[in-house]
Amino acid sequence: MKREHTDRRYEGELRTLREQLLLMGAKVEQMIAASIKTLIDRDSALAHLTIESDHEINRLEMDTDDLCLRILARRQPVASDLRVITIVLKMVTDLERIGDLGVNICERVIELNAEPPLKPYVDLPRMAEVAQGMVREALDAFVARDPERAQQVIDRDRMVDAYYAQIFRELLTYMMEDPRNIFRATRVQSIAKYLERVGDHATNLAEMVIFMVKGKDIRHLGRMETASGSRVPHGVLFVCEQNAGRSQMAEGWARKLLPPGVRVWSAGSHPADRVDPYAVRVMREVGVDIANQSPKPVAEVPLGDVDTVVSLGKDGSGILASLSRKEWRHREEWNLTEPDALQGNEQDTLALFRKVRDQIREHVERLVA
Repeated sequence: MKREHTDRRYEGELRTLREQLLLMGAKVEQMIAASIKTLIDRDSALAHLTIESDHEINRLEMDTDDLCLRILARRQPVASDLRVITIVLKMVTDLERIGDLGVNICERVIELNAEPPLKPYVDLPRMAEVAQGMVREALDAFVARDPERAQQVIDRDRMVDAYYAQIFRELLTYMMEDPRNIFRATRVQSIAKYLERVGDHATNLAEMVIFMVKGKDIRHLGRMETASGSRVPHGVLFVCEQNAGRSQMAEGWARKLLPPGVRVWSAGSHPADRVDPYAVRVMREVGVDIANQSPKPVAEVPLGDVDTVVSLGKDGSGILASLSRKEWRHREEWNLTEPDALQGNEQDTLALFRKVRDQIREHVERLVA
């Protein structure tokens, strides 16, 4: 239960501090929404107005900082009050940076509006909606002093990251198809990156809420744990030599079973021409379609986004050794039989593929345990 202060003036100062922080947060949310609206509507006039509104956010940051310092100097708060005030000092910095990112988005929109449209925007508005919601939920968690709600914000950052990776790959294709797309594609990519940074700042806000309530600093840990303390991968790479059977089935299971936002790849040192038809067949039996997946070399995987790497047999161990320059946060070796090595009839081959398929599912389910 929250303690009321006997000094009403002091209590009033703390209430004003919270109100100013929430006002600043509301204006930041409006700025994110307006900046994306300028992109969708190709509205340069609104973009200029949105850029001008950043001055009000900057003023609120300075006013809030000043109030925090006056309270610290005059009241000499301790315990939970001291945590609240110091956290607000940090939170306004993140909110101001989100406002600056809104300005950056509008600047790129103005540049894009001088060119023909590159493509219909589908994922960017969704990405912005998730990022904006993260800011709102982090501030609601602050008001409610709710660490579980704050942890949910931290978990949602993976969704923003996944949107960014998807948009980046799509834009890369546009640039490769026609060099004339490069100018516009890089501007759109910058907007996606700004939104990804908004998600990072919202994550910072949520981590501060947890510290304010629990006195526990989870920075640099919050992205790797769920609310229950279980480890959640950020990006998973499955490797085996041909990337045709085991690693492809593992990729299919991971996309189905791991939380939304976790990035998943599979690759091999000597990739085959296609995914093994038996692997496609047995995965389809359990409702997982990997027919559209394709073998690829490790060089095509964005290794900087991978924190968990899994070898699916002895042939994958050599791949891990060749990637020793990367300090993986988590690595596993699943010594599973290569099912296509069986020299038998079709029924025996299918039986072995099914056995390996089910073993892979058990391993994937334990990745978050």
